Amino acid sequence: MGNKRDAILDALENLTVTEFKKFKLKLGSVQLRQGFRTIPRGVLGPLDAMDLTDKLIAFYCEDYGAELTAAVLCDMGMQQEAARLQGLSEVQGER
Repeated sequence: MGNKRDAILDALENLTVTEFKKFKLKLGSVQLRQGFRTIPRGVLGPLDAMDLTDKLIAFYCEDYGAELTAAVLCDMGMQQEAARLQGLSEVQGER
């Protein structure tokens, strides 16, 4: 993988259809850092993994987008997938 965008996309593509729907639902209700706003639910609905990755980066930038993706995955009980994303993000952050 080349960057955090790729790490986010990989994590989202590894979700089942049901998990992906749940991810989008939880993304709309997660507590965000000050200065950030929630992606509108109507916008999230039709997005596939690639489009959602782009939207996450557009709204939150790569660093916070990866962190937020990992947090939502943890909230879903998918700690292994979140840890993989966090590990990739940390390694790339050191470069």
